[in-house]
Amino acid sequence: MAALSRFYLDASAWQPQQLTLQGDEAAHCARVLRKQPGDRIEIFDGAGRVAQATLLAVSKHDVQASIESLAVHPPATHPLHLYPAMIKTEPFEWLLEKAAELGAACIQPIITSRTVVHLHGAHLEKKLIKWHRHMVEAAKQCHTPWVPRLHAPLPFAAALSSMPADGLRILPALSEHSRRLHELDLKPARPVCLVIGPEGDFTPAEEQLAQEHHCQPITLGPLILRAETAAIAALAMIGQEISRQG
Repeated sequence: MAALSRFYLDASAWQPQQLTLQGDEAAHCARVLRKQPGDRIEIFDGAGRVAQATLLAVSKHDVQASIESLAVHPPATHPLHLYPAMIKTEPFEWLLEKAAELGAACIQPIITSRTVVHLHGAHLEKKLIKWHRHMVEAAKQCHTPWVPRLHAPLPFAAALSSMPADGLRILPALSEHSRRLHELDLKPARPVCLVIGPEGDFTPAEEQLAQEHHCQPITLGPLILRAETAAIAALAMIGQEISRQG
């Protein structure tokens, strides 16, 4: 059976029996996919809730659907919190999309000494909306029920202080002190915080600050990776290791 077309509806807009798509989602349903009343679709809220629904009314401005079945997926036992340094726009957007596909629960961009991209005010707000949309589209394509929570960038020190107190903190690094991922104990159910440096990496002072906040250096192999590649490689490796350790 072919997969149903998927649409996103923010959790705040959900009703018990009937859902209404508006804006881009309604336009995509009506004008691009040309759905008609009676067609079945899938609607998700990005927070684990997925409904199979039947269309009741379709227009380019809004689409109404009746919920036929509802599944609520429990949150991950090891939620992945990604702390990527801000990098140039195109690779950063690619990073966000792939992080959504790989199951990141939360993304907290960080500002470091070597960060070259700085966003403020209305420009930042527009970027956050655009970035969230990129992650929604990625989640729709890979059929995950989750869209990562995206926060406004924080200075590095503030981001370290905001990490979950019980989280395992991981920092990929080319260091003689780096451990292999399988040497870390990922069995306890707790958040996993992954910190990724900018182009040019962290400064020695920032590395020291990360260690003071109990970030454990791990190796991703002998090669020097681009920031966005390191983030995606580490997310994939951590996800696999969590599954392996059970």
